[in-house]
Amino acid sequence: MRYYLQHFFDPDFDHLNRKPDVNAVKMNTMDLFNLGYVQNVIKGQILAQILPLDAITSPPDPRYILNTVDFPAGQNTYIDPEYPQYLLSSVNGYVFYNEGRITVKALLNVRQDVSFHTGNINFVGDMAVHGAVRSGFSILANNVRISGLVEGGIAHSGSNMLVDGGVRGNSSDHCLVDSGGKLLINFIEKAEARARGNIVINKYCLYSTVYAGNNILVKEQLYGGTVNVFSSIYVGKQLGNKAGIPTVIYIGYDPLTIRRMEKLEGFIASLTQRIMHLKAITKKLPPDANEQTLKLQKFLAQRQNIINQRADIANKLIKDEKTIQNCRLIVPGITYPGVEISIGRYFFSVEKVYENVVFRLVDNEIRPEAISSLQPTLR
Repeated sequence: MRYYLQHFFDPDFDHLNRKPDVNAVKMNTMDLFNLGYVQNVIKGQILAQILPLDAITSPPDPRYILNTVDFPAGQNTYIDPEYPQYLLSSVNGYVFYNEGRITVKALLNVRQDVSFHTGNINFVGDMAVHGAVRSGFSILANNVRISGLVEGGIAHSGSNMLVDGGVRGNSSDHCLVDSGGKLLINFIEKAEARARGNIVINKYCLYSTVYAGNNILVKEQLYGGTVNVFSSIYVGKQLGNKAGIPTVIYIGYDPLTIRRMEKLEGFIASLTQRIMHLKAITKKLPPDANEQTLKLQKFLAQRQNIINQRADIANKLIKDEKTIQNCRLIVPGITYPGVEISIGRYFFSVEKVYENVVFRLVDNEIRPEAISSLQPTLR
């Protein structure tokens, strides 16, 4: 009796020769940014099945006609003991043929830049990019390491992220690194960085927007832009600069909650503009022009709903203020005028040069104190 090996993935998949979908080209909807660089599989997913050859209705591929029930099982695959006709994946990863064996690997090595050669890459396992993430392109994986720059691109990780080359934005694309855990960056300039855990910046952070769910450590310089952190910030050499470039520091609130608040504020502003426009129109319309009136009522209800959401978030922020007594901004180097510091609802504007100080709350006001008089709490 002869058998047939049926695949639930493309056995001829070639990640080095990805091209836009042929049908998309014909329909003039060609997508050059999403080329399907990797065949994702999850733990427990069926990879292949062995069937009697006479059960195959379509013409069989002669390469996969078998004389015995014998899977070419490779690394990170297993045969289902209850259903031995199925071969499954034992990990989250990508599937391919390796030396004639069906193989799954949990680490995806991208040995080039993420660009038009690869398209955007979404992967269910861990990813190492041995190059840069170029402008206009994005990656998504569990743990991520990027050897080169994130240069105008976007990188998301479900867990931790390390960017050896640094992050640099440009004027044409939004540049973002977003980590579900810790984020380690060489430098960041004119970009946005988010992390649910700690952020460590090995060199400088310039003209950027940063959100950290725990602490931030900048070993050298931080100036320009806005930094939001839940616990504490450490800036080793320089905070602000001699030119007085505005640098805003928010400490004590959950940055994710702050981002939600910012989005809601944007929605409220947009709806308010529409409402004002419709009110001006409805004043000039006859009483039976109900369509615009109904639309106005709809927008009013939407705005009120978002205002209520904003109020709920504001209450959560008030609860977070119980933790702000332990918040710190630690600067062993120089702090220049132009820096604005908020710890909870309390505000301090730096109007002279400070050196070797820690900013903290004392008697409901932010005070700069000599670092030698305190034990830093940033860990």
